[in-house]
Amino acid sequence: MAVSRRPVALALCVFLSLCRAGAQHGPACAKWCPPNSVCVSGTACRCKLGFSPPDKLITSPTGTCDDINECAAPLKVSCGKFADCENTEGSYYCTCSPGYELESGGKNFSNESENTCRVTLQHLGFQKGQV
Repeated sequence: MAVSRRPVALALCVFLSLCRAGAQHGPACAKWCPPNSVCVSGTACRCKLGFSPPDKLITSPTGTCDDINECAAPLKVSCGKFADCENTEGSYYCTCSPGYELESGGKNFSNESENTCRVTLQHLGFQKGQV
């Protein structure tokens, strides 16, 4: 009579999967890493891109990762003419200033090289469907 080894093999697979999943947050990773950071060791974390301090390791549970305002000095991202920078949590985007629109009809873009803001026909006094 043949004995089925499937239950044992299945249990072993589940056990190994759980062990691998736990290794990502196991003893080699600081459990106190602040929000918006990634663990780099059992005693250190690093802030994610868009948060400060970006290049320094955080080695204390009291450390924080604060949003970098890419739209303010000294970084001040350039969105180009007739455009405004909008800061978001961990990032930013550009929009055309009031009275202007992207040629593509889109709403947002990433930087000055993608800027195609042009004056809207409504801003010039035309009504939709007039032109």
